[in-house]
Amino acid sequence: MIKIATAFKKIGKDKRGFTLVELMAVLAVLAIIAAIAVPRFTGTINTAKKNADKATATIVARAAEQKWLDDQESTEKTYTASSLASDGYLKETPDVQANSSYDDYKATVDSSGKCTKVVYTNGTNDATDNLLD
Repeated sequence: MIKIATAFKKIGKDKRGFTLVELMAVLAVLAIIAAIAVPRFTGTINTAKKNADKATATIVARAAEQKWLDDQESTEKTYTASSLASDGYLKETPDVQANSSYDDYKATVDSSGKCTKVVYTNGTNDATDNLLD
């Protein structure tokens, strides 16, 4: 029994912690890894949001074309995603993911019934980039 207690005391005395230099080296390596990983992760998130908005734009375009056909229009017409949702052509108004300056989508259907452009809108200002391109 005494031998076991003596062995535990020796083990406890032989244990030593990390030095300050070793801890600083580990922190430096972690900082370098974070400096590389964070921008890549952020870029991936932004790309995913843009791709989600392009997919949403395609859905809004198809809903706008259907509304144009149902209304028997013969001229160019624009529709917002919120109006398409309230008219039942979309289940709900889709959220804009990639651009926080805008809160809706606006689709333009030409006189032949084809949606030619979907842009971000906030009710007063429209973005210039066509999400269907």
